[in-house]
Amino acid sequence: MTQPVDVALSRSQGTLTIEWDDGNRSRLPIAYLRGWCPCAACQGHGTVVEFHEPSQPDLGIELMAEAGSYALHLRFTDGHDSGIYTWTWLRRIAPESAPEGYKKGRFVADGFSS
Repeated sequence: MTQPVDVALSRSQGTLTIEWDDGNRSRLPIAYLRGWCPCAACQGHGTVVEFHEPSQPDLGIELMAEAGSYALHLRFTDGHDSGIYTWTWLRRIAPESAPEGYKKGRFVADGFSS
């Protein structure tokens, strides 16, 4: 599994940037992260994970903390803080991961569908 070597939050640019140990860099807009929140309140308990357009496109992150060595815990300025963003999940929704670009749609079992 690819691991991060650096994680940087830019509140002024509204992005989270992750440098990976394979040399890739993921630049993830905060509203995009919120839209892909993996928590059960946002996604339910099924096998489909869908993008949900945030109601506040100018969202920020109030708190960012590591969750063990496998994930990030994020608290957004809309108060939402129940998502645990694993490194695997962050890499999967990253624009450089297949299919290339920012994803809007759904992940079903082992693939992505728009």
